[in-house]
Amino acid sequence: MKHWEVEHNEQHLRIEWNGTSNFNLQTPIGGQWVDYHCFTCYGIDSDDEALNHAFDVITEMEEAA
Repeated sequence: MKHWEVEHNEQHLRIEWNGTSNFNLQTPIGGQWVDYHCFTCYGIDSDDEALNHAFDVITEMEEAA
C-alpha cells in the first residue's frame, strides 16, 4: 500500500493506493486516518499517474458538491 499526505484547499488529506486499482481518500479524525471516499481505477501504471488520477477524483467531488 502506498500513500501520500497532501494539502488540498487548506485540508490535510491522505491518498492511499494499493499499487494496482484501489484508492482510499482519508482525513485525520482523532489522530487516526479515516476513509471518506473509496474508488477503483484500472490501468494505472505508475505512482505519478495514480496521484494525478486521485487529484482528478478529488476535484470532481468538489465540483459536484
